[in-house]
Amino acid sequence: MPHCSSFQNVTIEEIEISDNWNIHPFISSQPSARLSSSIQNTGLLHPPILLKLSSNRYQLICGRSRINIFQQVYSAQSFITALILDEKTPTRRILSYVLEDQLLNCGLSPMEKAFFFKITLNHMTIKDAVDCFSPIFNEKIQAHAINKLILLSGLEPELQIDVHIGKLGEKTALELLQLDTKDRLTLHSIFQELELGGGKQKRLLALSKDLAFGQRKSITELLTESDFKEILNHPEMNHPQKAANLFSTLQKKLFPQSNAAEDHFIKSVNKMELPASCSVNHSQAFEKDEISVVLRFNTLTEVEKRLSEIKKLMKK
Repeated sequence: MPHCSSFQNVTIEEIEISDNWNIHPFISSQPSARLSSSIQNTGLLHPPILLKLSSNRYQLICGRSRINIFQQVYSAQSFITALILDEKTPTRRILSYVLEDQLLNCGLSPMEKAFFFKITLNHMTIKDAVDCFSPIFNEKIQAHAINKLILLSGLEPELQIDVHIGKLGEKTALELLQLDTKDRLTLHSIFQELELGGGKQKRLLALSKDLAFGQRKSITELLTESDFKEILNHPEMNHPQKAANLFSTLQKKLFPQSNAAEDHFIKSVNKMELPASCSVNHSQAFEKDEISVVLRFNTLTEVEKRLSEIKKLMKK
């Protein structure tokens, strides 16, 4: 039997605002300027979805922002047009409406997926969720991926927002969840302060985690030490310079022997006073004793002219 739904006018006072189906609780209740402008210019093109509870009560399924803006724009109007789902609508059908409603607007962010599946697993098994919603997502969703996504709902609200808008990668966010709250927030504040992208976020997380573990202290204790505070609070360095100095200091503290060897090598090469067209390079991480010397020429003809000298040099 086909599911029963219909568009109806209901008074706004009859709508019960509920978080039972809210897949983006991390988003500010302040409506977006773009949505507000759209409703002002063209009216409510995308009606909210409500579940009928009784003869004059309805539970909000989707469209909280749309209702809020509608009330602001049409303050004198007491009713709103909505898609009404029958009170006997099965739960999985309601969830399909939640998903389809969001997909009409745009794809789901990792955070929206996290909360969608968190709600879903309150009503069905993970296998049923995969079978039911993979076709709507138009992709094969794995059970283990759903479990990972749901973990994101345990992030602090400010981190959830950054995951939602793409400033914080899903994989990095999951790694941050393995840290305690204080360390997670410390790293996130530095991500924001220095405006670090995905690759640099991962690098800072890896370096600080390894160094803190080696020194048997928390990441917060590590990054609030004087040398790191001096970098982060430096009045003249810009964000890229602070990031570069931060990574360099972490690297030196994490690999002191390698960095000592690097400093010695650079000093030795500088003493040679080689021309700019010549450079000396060591093996990766000094794994071998051999070095390479690079001679740069402007043209192949120049190489040919000096070939006899080069051959003679290599025979010695």
